[in-house]
Amino acid sequence: MDAVRTSPPPELSRRDLLRVGLRMLYLQALLHPRGMQNLALMHALAPAARRLHPEGARRLVAAHVPFFNCNPNFAPLVAGGILRLERERLAGRPITDQDVAHFKRALSSPLAAMGDMLFLGAIEPLALTLGCLSGIYNSFTGLVLAWLLYNAVVVTCRLWGVFFGYERGWELVDVFSGPAFQRILGIVQSIGASVGGALVAVLLYRASRYGLWALVATMVLVGTSLATSRRDVSPSRLSAALLPLCVLVALAAGS
Repeated sequence: MDAVRTSPPPELSRRDLLRVGLRMLYLQALLHPRGMQNLALMHALAPAARRLHPEGARRLVAAHVPFFNCNPNFAPLVAGGILRLERERLAGRPITDQDVAHFKRALSSPLAAMGDMLFLGAIEPLALTLGCLSGIYNSFTGLVLAWLLYNAVVVTCRLWGVFFGYERGWELVDVFSGPAFQRILGIVQSIGASVGGALVAVLLYRASRYGLWALVATMVLVGTSLATSRRDVSPSRLSAALLPLCVLVALAAGS
């Protein structure tokens, strides 16, 4: 049995939270079908748990063995919120294991959906589109900048999320269900769509320089991609299906 804590729990320092954030960078390394991200979450919480309650750190971490899954870039928000709740419980607030479990469930599913919309539906396509434009114009600097853009956003979210989650605690539910975050999501999606439209325009312009056949083939590729994306076709299967046609167009254009 864990020893009963008699002194007030310490406030987690920036260094403590940074250690948690750095471990969250490897969240997907411990992904497994049964518990998904539960082991990675426990591994990330361990340093802060030992700081909050050295005698009861094992209990604190073991409480998070149950299934946990969230968008990996938003999961640090949940981790930071858990640490805030655990500290408040050690300080004497009436917070139970069921309350912490409810907090995880209330946040993980909505944040997973929002994170997929933001990263998979906006930021990742934006970075890939910028990379494609850089490749078309033979700009190595542009390729590097596109790579840095995406990874800078990912690393910032995973580190900042722990700090923000620890600062807000229960308030996270209100923050991410409010209109401000929805406006940010809409702005990023609009930027991604605009850049995607620019890519299509560049592709059609470049194709027209090689003749009518190249322009028609490019229009077929773009139209097929748009049509299949509306039918929820797997991007990997679409890429594999269109690869031979893309290679033929590229070889003919380069000859």
